[in-house]
Amino acid sequence: MFSVLCLTALTACQQKPASLVSGNGASIQAARDALNEGEAGTSLAIAKGVLSSQPGNVAALAQAGDAEAVLGDRLAADADYRQALARSPGDVRARLGQGKMQLRDDPHAAEATFRAVLAGSPRDPSVLNDLGYVLDLQERHTEAQGYYQQAITLDPGRISSRVNLALSLALSGQAARAEAMMRDIAASASVTPRVRADFALAQVMAGHDQDAVGTLGSDLTPAETQAAITGMAQLRPALAVVK
Repeated sequence: MFSVLCLTALTACQQKPASLVSGNGASIQAARDALNEGEAGTSLAIAKGVLSSQPGNVAALAQAGDAEAVLGDRLAADADYRQALARSPGDVRARLGQGKMQLRDDPHAAEATFRAVLAGSPRDPSVLNDLGYVLDLQERHTEAQGYYQQAITLDPGRISSRVNLALSLALSGQAARAEAMMRDIAASASVTPRVRADFALAQVMAGHDQDAVGTLGSDLTPAETQAAITGMAQLRPALAVVK
């Protein structure tokens, strides 16, 4: 990933006091952490705080776009990504953000976007992870798993790639293996509600619905848990075993 600051003109970065650069870098990391933990509103507020003092901060613009996309404000997200890329055309995070926005309407276009980014950043785990995800959406699970494996090799501690690999295995008929992988992730990672939900999905895929009820119980009400289990179970009949 590119440096969180100094993605605009080098002279502009040099004019910023060291304390401000350091503080903004820490703020952007805090915004990313908040988004990873499911707190998109908090992430957006932090990014906007950075932008209030540095309107051209590319990392903050891309982070604001990521948060806005999660919150469903696609117009604002697209505007922030475009502004980031106008200042730094090669910014990986903003280009990935645009690709993710294509996922819902045109997975093939999203794949093309991710492959274009990968051509310039072939060893970026984020790019590899997102390309794997769009391939999974197209039911190209074996190909997707190869990209997740590359991402994990480059960044063994990357939880998102490990989770995506496990769920890809579940969707391709290897539910028992996926459940075991997710159990290890849930035991070793700082477990968030998102990880628990993914673990529950793997459990349901493996036919262990009651175990999934226990996994979801700390985050959802009994009614919400049952609704989630019912929705997850609908995926089971569509599974195709990979030969």
